[in-house]
Amino acid sequence: MNRPLKVTTMAQYCGTRQKPRNSFLVGCAGSFDDRAKKITKAFVRLLVQADIDFAVLGTEEGCTGDPAKRAGNEYVFQMQAMTNIKTLNGYGITKIVTACPHGFNTLKK
Repeated sequence: MNRPLKVTTMAQYCGTRQKPRNSFLVGCAGSFDDRAKKITKAFVRLLVQADIDFAVLGTEEGCTGDPAKRAGNEYVFQMQAMTNIKTLNGYGITKIVTACPHGFNTLKK
């Protein structure tokens, strides 16, 4: 039987003056699509089982802008990217893990 998953947010870590080694980028599909949520939960279970210290941005996570960029809307992409960069830098995040291929590709480039 699957136990409930307890995932810490970066904001919760901030309150403890600790910082996780990794930030887990959930991604749009992993947050909203019922099939992709299963992948997200499985990935979290793997991180927990591997004893990898991580946290999520939670409600602070925004779209990476990949859909806007692929649709040719560079302006919206840049706005979303700048918002994400500001959030990630605000927490001092240097390592990001994700199960989202589009998020990975956008962050990589």
